[in-house]
Amino acid sequence: MREVLKRELWKIFMVISFLFISIFFILPYLVQISTFFHEIGHVNTLEKYGVEGRYSVDLRETIPNFFNPQITKLGVTRFKLQEYLQLTPNQKAEINIAGIVSDLRFMFLIGIYLAFINIYAFYKVYVRKNYDLTWVIATNWIMFMWLLALTQITVANITYGSGDVMQLVKVLSR
Repeated sequence: MREVLKRELWKIFMVISFLFISIFFILPYLVQISTFFHEIGHVNTLEKYGVEGRYSVDLRETIPNFFNPQITKLGVTRFKLQEYLQLTPNQKAEINIAGIVSDLRFMFLIGIYLAFINIYAFYKVYVRKNYDLTWVIATNWIMFMWLLALTQITVANITYGSGDVMQLVKVLSR
């Protein structure tokens, strides 16, 4: 009886440890990866129109900034505002929307991954009769959490006052 209790407590400890590590250590760096590509989308489009832009990543501050977001700490592309203001409205729109398009690509890829991994899980259980789905469930959890974070970030970029779309609206209404 005592051995059964020990095994069950060990399983609970492993699950709690996995959840803790995935939420507090893995997820912030996955979001940092998508933030990098979001900001690089802005930088590449800025450079396409002759505006110098830059974005720098600080991996040491990823975890603290993830749980204490401030607009000065989140991913922000730096560029010369006067050069940006000289662009046409369509060029400005393309620059501001480039990051959101990058986020949507990540969301699509994560969705495709989740679909295929769940088809694999179905195959593993019903065809091979293998019921050990530990790694499938673990990767599904991490990818699903990343997808949820990207969805929230993309909605914020569209609706929040200092998000990409609202910044574009402010610039175009001048």
